[in-house]
Amino acid sequence: MYEKSVADVKFINGEYTAAAEMYLEGAREGDAVASFNYGYCLWQGLGIPRNPTEAKSFFAYARDLEGGEAAYNLAMLYLHGDGVTRDYKKALEYMKISAEQGAVEAQLYLGMAYTSGCMFEPDVIGISLIPYHTPIYRDRYMLLEGECEFSEEDEALRYEAVKQDARLAFEWFREASRHDSTYVEELVAKGKYLYAMCYVDGLGTDFDRDKSVRLMLAAGRFGSPEALAYIAENGITENMLEGRQERTLKGR
Repeated sequence: MYEKSVADVKFINGEYTAAAEMYLEGAREGDAVASFNYGYCLWQGLGIPRNPTEAKSFFAYARDLEGGEAAYNLAMLYLHGDGVTRDYKKALEYMKISAEQGAVEAQLYLGMAYTSGCMFEPDVIGISLIPYHTPIYRDRYMLLEGECEFSEEDEALRYEAVKQDARLAFEWFREASRHDSTYVEELVAKGKYLYAMCYVDGLGTDFDRDKSVRLMLAAGRFGSPEALAYIAENGITENMLEGRQERTLKGR
């Protein structure tokens, strides 16, 4: 009988073959998380030969997981043509599913994709669930096959797949900012910073100096390096916010 905790311990200890066998057993029993984890082993070639095409089937079985991890990885397969035919529109569809299921990685991706009007290359190239939700960053892992192999024609397809939409960008940055500190803190901090910048730049919403200051300070308290740099460069302090509140009260 499949035991997730035992399989996860084996994976963490580097016993990838044994872990993969246990995840496959769980997948055969109908466990969606086990299916996801076996798909992840197939995708990365951990304990078993790398097979992104087969990984797709196991991710697809787990696509309804609440955290959006499986849908995000499916989006990455189609974005990079890794084991499937590259399809930016299908990548966008899976990215939307992932974002709606709550993955901050997908929410940030959509915010930036709708800002730029392009299916760009993300810093997070996948998500693991061993032992819990963990983003896989580009600079910490090998590039996926075919990830950087695209022509000028292919680049045009990236722009055709998604249209610029400032309001949708604003809405997804707002969603990304709403996660708490227990959920991929560095990415939530980035979401809070980008949400604040929407009010700085008037992206998808009205310019609002007071709200941008309040949100930027919140992003800084959350540890966003971009927010902290912006605060320092613009001389923003908590007193500025307090002073605005006092002037507002006096004006009533």
